[in-house]
Amino acid sequence: MRKTMTALALSSALAAGAAQADVPGQGTFNLSLTDLFSGPAVAQGPMGTTGLSGPTYNAGYFVTDDIMPYGSLTVSSGTNTALLLRGGSRFYAIPGDTGSLRTFIDGELLVFSNGMDAIGLGGNFGMEYHVSQHFSVSGRVGISLVNPDEGDTVFNLGTASTAVNFYF
Repeated sequence: MRKTMTALALSSALAAGAAQADVPGQGTFNLSLTDLFSGPAVAQGPMGTTGLSGPTYNAGYFVTDDIMPYGSLTVSSGTNTALLLRGGSRFYAIPGDTGSLRTFIDGELLVFSNGMDAIGLGGNFGMEYHVSQHFSVSGRVGISLVNPDEGDTVFNLGTASTAVNFYF
C-alpha cells in the first residue's frame, strides 16, 4: 500500500511540475526519505548481508546555494535490529545552476551496527529533478568501502538509491 501511495504522489507531483522550477538555496532546510521501495543498497552489512529494509530519514541544510551538509538515519528490525548512521555533504556539480534538473556529487561517512559494527566511506553521483522550490525527486549511484570489526573489508560498487525531497 505504501508503494502505491508513494508512486501516485510522485507521478502527480511530476505532472504538476512541467514548468521551470525554482531551486532551493542558501538557508534552506531539507528533509527527505530515501529507499522507499527497498532497503538501501549502500547499507549492506559488513559481510555483504542485506539486514536493512525500510526508508532512510535524511536532514540537510544549504550553507551556500550549491553545498548541503546532511545526516541520515536508518533503523530496521528484521532478524536483528540494525542501525545505519550517515553524515556527509552534497555538492551540486554546476555552481549557480538553477534549472529544474541538477546533477550532484556527495561524500559520506557510514557507521553501521547490527551486532557486528562497521565504519565506512561512500561517494555518489546523482541527479535531482525539482518539481517546485519545495519538492524534488532524486536518484544516485555510488561506491562505498566498509570496514567491519570482524572479517574482511567490503567494497560495494554501483550502489543505488532514490529519494523524495522536501525543502523549507
